[in-house]
Amino acid sequence: MMGDGLSLDRFLPLGVDGRLTLVPARRRVKSSRLGGVRARVFDPTSDPPERAFGSVVAADVPGTDGHDVLQKGLRLDATHAAALVALGRAIHLIDLDPGELEQDAVAARLAAAVAGPGTHAELPSHGQARVRAAVRGRLRLRTEAVAAVNHLHPLLLFTAADGRVVAEGDDVAGAKSATLATAEALVVEAERIARSAPVLAVVPFTRRRIGVVVTDRLEPRGRALIHDAIQRKIEWFGSEMTSFAEVAHETTSVSEALRQALSSGADLILLSGGSPLDPIDPVLRALETSGGRVERTGVPAHPGSMVWVGSLPTAPVLGIATCAGFGKDTALDLLLARVFSGDAPADAADALGAGGLAEGASPGSPFPPYPRSVKT
Repeated sequence: MMGDGLSLDRFLPLGVDGRLTLVPARRRVKSSRLGGVRARVFDPTSDPPERAFGSVVAADVPGTDGHDVLQKGLRLDATHAAALVALGRAIHLIDLDPGELEQDAVAARLAAAVAGPGTHAELPSHGQARVRAAVRGRLRLRTEAVAAVNHLHPLLLFTAADGRVVAEGDDVAGAKSATLATAEALVVEAERIARSAPVLAVVPFTRRRIGVVVTDRLEPRGRALIHDAIQRKIEWFGSEMTSFAEVAHETTSVSEALRQALSSGADLILLSGGSPLDPIDPVLRALETSGGRVERTGVPAHPGSMVWVGSLPTAPVLGIATCAGFGKDTALDLLLARVFSGDAPADAADALGAGGLAEGASPGSPFPPYPRSVKT
């Protein structure tokens, strides 16, 4: 018994201010709009362990060695009887009402519901479940569905940015509940939202055959470095380079190189050395004499805003001012990610603006995580 005459075996409502207040047993206490929860003190020195079964641990319970013997959110059952008896001190528990779920169950179901094509849901841990990319590609989100799920308080769904380039195994989303007892009806509603269309998916990169034409004058070492840089990027996307030609910066030579690239089976051309600001540039003239045209002069991204988009009768063309750009992270890389995941090049270029201010590789970088050195 406590000094106020109340037994420790009482429900403790979790108030909006985070404080615990003792109230008589069996009294249902309403809290915020997140719903009421029922908490109580369980004392294994006076209560049999069976009285804790089915309840959820409200806070981590450290053992004598400092390590947690019972973790927050754990739903207790007969397998925990010995640990409860050995505690020798009181702990706080959450009693689940019929129709309520513990955190791990919520996380598991929510992650499984939102994990669309190209992803898979991980098993929950510490009340949270992650969704990971199952393939290399671009993450696509149904953002209105993400918002709708998060409107179901206390459900929490957080994701990587829409359009982000991901590798197999990368985290793309996390799912959990912000409370230890959650109405199952909320999870059912989130599952209904997810059934209407995928909430998130990773669109795999399609295999392309790439022809490369450079008009810069290169020394042998520079030529090898540029060739390897382009090949690493192309291979990272799962595509192949079918030809690499270094030719003079004049119309006839570039026209012939384009013809040979298409003859090699290329369905996408990377072309360096042309300036879209100069309408009679030999590279652009070569594109025209080969039956092609420039579709987009520059793209809304930095660095690399002067990347240009063109087309030939049988293949799109992506151009940059100098081949040195192939060895750097620029707008071309952002464009390639979209093109390799199925976007039309001109449309892909137009869509770069939101998030297009991207400089340098970093943990939050939008650039593909290419290998940074030549394979040995």
